[in-house]
Amino acid sequence: MAWAEDSFLGVPFGARGQALGGAYSAVANNGEAVLWNPAGLAQVDRLTLSGSQNHLSFTDNIYAMTLSVPFGRWGTAAVSAQQLTVENVGKTRPVLDSSGNPVLDPATNTPLVEIAGFGQEIDASFIGGYGVALVDWLMMGGSAKVLVGNSVGVIGDGLGVDAGLLLKPYAGWRVGIVTEDIGRTTVRWRDGTRTRLEPSGNIGAAWEPGKACLFSAQIGSPLGKADIGVSMGAEWRMADFLMFRAGMQDWRMTGGVGFGMPLPGGARASADYAFVTGSQFEDRNRLTLAVQF
Repeated sequence: MAWAEDSFLGVPFGARGQALGGAYSAVANNGEAVLWNPAGLAQVDRLTLSGSQNHLSFTDNIYAMTLSVPFGRWGTAAVSAQQLTVENVGKTRPVLDSSGNPVLDPATNTPLVEIAGFGQEIDASFIGGYGVALVDWLMMGGSAKVLVGNSVGVIGDGLGVDAGLLLKPYAGWRVGIVTEDIGRTTVRWRDGTRTRLEPSGNIGAAWEPGKACLFSAQIGSPLGKADIGVSMGAEWRMADFLMFRAGMQDWRMTGGVGFGMPLPGGARASADYAFVTGSQFEDRNRLTLAVQF
């Protein structure tokens, strides 16, 4: 049993972060910081509600809702829920010999499986996070997540923990450090199989030389492995209400735009769009709508 390749377990939400190529751990200054770097929640100083649609293919979409609540100098808390639906998922079963014993692959010595039918997979996660500024230049945060899955009628669940730091060593500079799936998150399925999510980490840096632009870069890898991913991005603010973004994520080009507008009572609405090229699901679209109260 396995989770969908492009589920929330591997792809963070939010159009702005995706438009920047995923190089967002050192930025993370909106409500979706709980999904990128929970330490960044300490930068959210207004009640924020956001919703995101992540289009993967004609039939596969991920949806997310996030609420962030600031408590002044005591930090900011956030809750988020995500759901992924995938159609035509293959249902597998072990290959058995005439005695009912599993047949092993001679090359890998692992049990062989065969397709026994097709159905729907629905994955969901529920995340709670908190971030606080310890001093002006150092923020820290953490998040806990509950994972639930239903793959072709087989139920699975698991728990996970992430943690992050955000530093501001110099004016205009930020450094983000994130560790995900601390202690190895494990999803246990009712058919006896398990999906283990190995711990991973990333470190990023962002430079904001002025109000008109921002540059960010990030590297990440499963802990203890040399499988390094590279992301980078840039944002240009043409006006207070219009932003253009471009980036690169593991040699795939990304881009997007952002719009903002004031609302009555001092509230503010925003809409962000991102486009990611050449992934497993071909081109992908991201749309995030948010309101700051």
